[in-house]
Amino acid sequence: MKVVLWRPPEGTEPGLVRLEKLGRAVTGWAEIEIHRSSTGGSEIQWREDLRLRGLPRALDPLVAKAGRHLFGRALARLLRP
Repeated sequence: MKVVLWRPPEGTEPGLVRLEKLGRAVTGWAEIEIHRSSTGGSEIQWREDLRLRGLPRALDPLVAKAGRHLFGRALARLLRP
């Protein structure tokens, strides 16, 4: 992955990081936006568009569903006490 945009939060403006995925199997991009929360923490918005090389675009919905499942499991493990 390559960081192509890094904008730290400033004042009331959210921070933004944009990554480009340049792998042999997975390509695409991800954006992570960081907002200040009224409770003193942060709220994260994650957007991404992934492609698996060699797969037709008709399979994008299946790839997206699998990605959400895998990413959700990884996050759940990270957030465990």
